[in-house]
Order: sequence, then C-alpha cells, then structure tokens
Amino acid sequence: MRFYRFNTLLIGILGAFILVGCGNSNSKGQASSSSSASARQNSKQPRVVLTEYADFQCPTCGYFYPIVKKLKKTYGDTLKVRYRYFPLNSHSHSRLAARAAQAARNQGKFQAMHDMLFKNQDKWDDSGNPQQIFIDYAKRIGLNIKKFKKDLNAAKTQKIVMQQKKEGEKRGVNSTPTFFINGEEVTSLPRNFKQFKALLDIYVKEARHKAKHG
Repeated sequence: MRFYRFNTLLIGILGAFILVGCGNSNSKGQASSSSSASARQNSKQPRVVLTEYADFQCPTCGYFYPIVKKLKKTYGDTLKVRYRYFPLNSHSHSRLAARAAQAARNQGKFQAMHDMLFKNQDKWDDSGNPQQIFIDYAKRIGLNIKKFKKDLNAAKTQKIVMQQKKEGEKRGVNSTPTFFINGEEVTSLPRNFKQFKALLDIYVKEARHKAKHG
C-alpha cells in the first residue's frame, strides 16, 4: 500500500487508518483476554506495559506517535512503553528507518531518533534514498557519526530489526500499529488520546488493586 504525505491528507485518511492501520488487518473487537502478564508485577515496577509494533513510515503510526507520547507523560512511571520494529514490505524505507533507530539505540539515543523519524516522516517518506537524511538526524541528536554509519548497515542491526518483526508475527501482528497492554492485544485501535487513556485506565486500576491486595 502506498500512502501520500500524512500531514497533507490527515482529514481524508484519518477515519480509515485509525480503524485498520497500515498493512493487512482483520475486523477486531475491543481487546483479547489471552494473557495476564501484569498479575505478578510489584509496586516498584511499571504497573502497566504498553508494547507497540510499529513502522516508522506508516502514516497511522505517525498519527499515534503524539498520542503515545502524551500517554507516557500522563502516566509517568506507571506506564512503560516498549517500541518494537515491524517494518512493512509495502514501505520502501521502513527497514532503513528501523535500522537508523537501532543504530541510535546503540549509542543510547533511541528515543531521540524515534522522535526525529516520526516528527519528520513527511520529509523523508518521499525521498529516493533517505540515508543521508537519517545521517543528518544523527548529527542533530549528537551521535558519533562514524559509528552510526557503521551500525546503520551492519548485519547485526538488520538481524535485530527482523527478529522483532518475527516476534510480532508470532504474536499475530499483521498491521501497524498493533498495541499490546500487559500482553493483551488491543484489537480495536482507540480513535484518540481520550479513548486510549480510558482503555489504559482500566489496566491501571486493576494493577493498582493487585499491588494493594497482593
């Protein structure tokens, strides 16, 4: 699937993308109940874990980027967000973008590169070869450029990216973004921050109850 620039077509594509995301998708309900991963978390650990399988080139992931960022700020240490690479074959630059994020992670700057990629998604999405753009981002966030260039195309970096994608496939992920809360798949994407927070509040309340009563 080929998408136009996200920031210019948000109103036209929002309804469709929010419901199905990028890539293949199935009709889904609210949330599955296949896991109880939060049952034994103690009060010193993040009480709720939000795992996101995403593609940096996916417009819907770009839409959810500020929502997830606001959720992290709202819940603080109560919420731990785990980003997992899931580059789609339909997006020509998604694997390179994931490798750029991983190369930044090697220098402790994953979040900074993650933010740069999503904030500027419309700038590199249409580039014939965005590698130099990513190198410029690496400079802007203060990375060692020699190491970044080496890691960007390293076999180890590619392996990590594809391992995370395979992990997602084993969990049934076939579109982006796909979220899991404490191991339970969110089977119907919330439309906005308010809806996402309402869903997370259920898990936070349950986790606090378990922490209080053992």
